[in-house]
Amino acid sequence: MLKDILKIINEEGYISRPTIARRLNTTEDMVDQGIEKLVQMGYLTQEETGFNCATTCGSCPSAKSCGKEIITTFKISDRALKIK
Repeated sequence: MLKDILKIINEEGYISRPTIARRLNTTEDMVDQGIEKLVQMGYLTQEETGFNCATTCGSCPSAKSCGKEIITTFKISDRALKIK
């Protein structure tokens, strides 16, 4: 399931945990556990945006939904891109 999570995030870019869970026919809790494991393994990097973010809203892909609230996103690491 870890490779499936990586593949979906890589293909979609921005996608919600509930959507990943639906696509994998699993629970959000299982997706959360998978994401946590992928971060620990170095395949995903965690980023937080919102109130103190360094990016200007105009260049932020989350600008429409942010409202300056802290949003946690995950990005595919270079290490993960090397997986076939």
